[in-house]
Amino acid sequence: MIRDPWTIHALLSPARMHPYLAVSAGDWPKALILYDWNTSISSAFFESLHYLEVGLRNALDRAATERVGDDWLTSDRSRLTKRSRAVVAIARSRAGGTTASHGKVVAELPFGFWWSLLADEYNRRLWQPALRHAFDGPVRRRRLHAELNEMRRLRNRIAHHEPIHGRDLAQDHARLLDIALRMGRPLGDHIAETSRVPRLLASKPVA
Repeated sequence: MIRDPWTIHALLSPARMHPYLAVSAGDWPKALILYDWNTSISSAFFESLHYLEVGLRNALDRAATERVGDDWLTSDRSRLTKRSRAVVAIARSRAGGTTASHGKVVAELPFGFWWSLLADEYNRRLWQPALRHAFDGPVRRRRLHAELNEMRRLRNRIAHHEPIHGRDLAQDHARLLDIALRMGRPLGDHIAETSRVPRLLASKPVA
């Protein structure tokens, strides 16, 4: 039985704090400082990922709309796989149903959906005829798909309040900027100018 259930130790829980305690020699104050830093760097990354995600979905949607049709998401002749159509159906329902605007449906689609459009199964369906034009200059689809997967995994860890302090966050930040620059220098430059990540990386607590 917990003697005092209202302590920060109990409320955060030893299980959640374990990844921080493990690199802090079991020292709670040091582990809590690292936890606070992890929260701050996660927030900073989420800000930059926001720009990346919005930019990616709008770039891909624009390329598909211009070269496939403005109903490329919902048409009965859609080039999407059955699995992707199911994701679109859920997004459409959340956006307001069959009367929902295209923009609202796009906004409801998760990051994973846009990432999936760069998979091998879409190479001839969408990449070659349309989606490659979403980027400013030539890009290698498979490499981009792998790089975006790392961003997707990072985003999901942050969204579920998981530790990210053990990742190579400098590389994650460089990867994020590289992808953004491939969509357009203005986007990449804006993320670089506004990102709090570099400053926070320099202030990481020493375990």
